[in-house]
Amino acid sequence: MTDIKAEITKRLAVLVGLEVSWVSHAGDMLTMQFGPQRRYTLGGEEREDGAWALHVQCAWQIKRDGLTVATREDLRGSDEKAHDTARRLHEMLVTQEPFKCADASADDAGGIVVLFSRGYRLVVIPDGIEDDEDWRLFAPSVDEKHFVIEGGKVDPWSLS
Repeated sequence: MTDIKAEITKRLAVLVGLEVSWVSHAGDMLTMQFGPQRRYTLGGEEREDGAWALHVQCAWQIKRDGLTVATREDLRGSDEKAHDTARRLHEMLVTQEPFKCADASADDAGGIVVLFSRGYRLVVIPDGIEDDEDWRLFAPSVDEKHFVIEGGKVDPWSLS
């Protein structure tokens, strides 16, 4: 049986020390990239991404000093609202002065806390809905399996 907390913490360790290099969204999914942006070809397609990507499809919050800066709800609603939120987060975490990932931890329910420089943190709270993806971590330029949390648990496919 997989120790969820230990497995997630081990996987998230690759982010520590890397700068947030991109923040965006796809619908109400938060997408973040870590490490320098670089061009590569994968499956015959030209792309540009960071070394690691985190896609969050469950509840999340970005906080600083006890105040909530943004949540999943900010990506819901109109396209304009979602684009404005993603633009604001990108400006705050990437453009003004890049943030570095200082630490990352997990809990037994598949939740994570990613600590950034200057007191910011991303808190991810899985929905716990079986067969519903909560979040995933992957290296975009590598054709390997993604590490996926689904229903608050490690998707066994991630470990095979």
